[in-house]
Amino acid sequence: MLTITEISLPETVDDDWREYQRIDRAHYHELIGGPEWDVTDEAALTAARADSEHTVRRYLARLDGEPVGNARSRVNLVDEPEHIMVFVLTLPEFRGRGIGTALAERIRADSPGFTCYQAWAECPIPGDGVATISPPSGAGALPADHPAVRLALRYGFKLGQVERVSRYDFANPLVDPAEALAEARAHAGDDYELIAWEGAAGDDILDDLATLRQRMATDVPAGDLTVVEWQWDAERMRRSDQERLLTNRMFRTVVRHRPSGTLVALNELMLDRSNPDAFVDQWDTIVLPEHRGRRLGMLVKAANLIAVKQAVPQAVSIVTWNAEENRHMLNVNEALGYYPILVEGGFELRPER
Repeated sequence: MLTITEISLPETVDDDWREYQRIDRAHYHELIGGPEWDVTDEAALTAARADSEHTVRRYLARLDGEPVGNARSRVNLVDEPEHIMVFVLTLPEFRGRGIGTALAERIRADSPGFTCYQAWAECPIPGDGVATISPPSGAGALPADHPAVRLALRYGFKLGQVERVSRYDFANPLVDPAEALAEARAHAGDDYELIAWEGAAGDDILDDLATLRQRMATDVPAGDLTVVEWQWDAERMRRSDQERLLTNRMFRTVVRHRPSGTLVALNELMLDRSNPDAFVDQWDTIVLPEHRGRRLGMLVKAANLIAVKQAVPQAVSIVTWNAEENRHMLNVNEALGYYPILVEGGFELRPER
């Protein structure tokens, strides 16, 4: 018998939490073939309990008592209280039995009244001859027969954007990061100052970082997906850093425009503290539009590659996500040696449409 149970966020790791996390890990192992996205049960719980901006509901699917899938819904209470993000996973060996559908039905029953529903599906890169689906922009494609794609389309979601998931291997760079850094610095000129550090940001730059974070919502291509501008200030940035640093090491490089004194470019890299084999994950990268064309994107990226490798000599790879239509940033990544490993599709359902 199939049962769907909503699980609570425990104070300490319990059996439900372990089973939920085990399914997450199985999903990532299926995608990348190894433990590089693993997070310990304890670290995952620490991060979840520290999250002060989202309401998350979590579900476990059990078949005859055995955990076979999970799902969650997440609402950003600060910026998008009328929007909801949904995630559904089924263990590979139990697919085709209606488990994903049952989880999706439970979320739908528990989450009425939202104006926008979004879901992201991570998939292998479609091979030659594989049927695909593309967003309205025509940039990128997903395998049409992937279970997550089929489930989203069955519920009326429309594909709004495809992102490329790319990997950089420190052992096989396409160009020496030091050379890329020197060339970018020379091209940028003396008006731009590079700053790099690990850990929380200083109070003197929190306002500028808040501006860059806020621009990430509107300046980065979003395809056909609904975009809401998030409101960031220094206090929210400080709180965000505190929450992230509970379970991650965080490396930032920024560029200050000397004539104005403001920060105009940013790159963030995160490394999970609980997994010695973890990928370094790239988070925000942005150059303000009025300062583009000066290789500031290459400047912050190359500098952070060097900073992370110096601080974490055992680091093997970095993984990053970019919209397929963001050709400029893809060019920067490809020049450094990033190569595609997965695709991810952003789906959206707006009930009033």
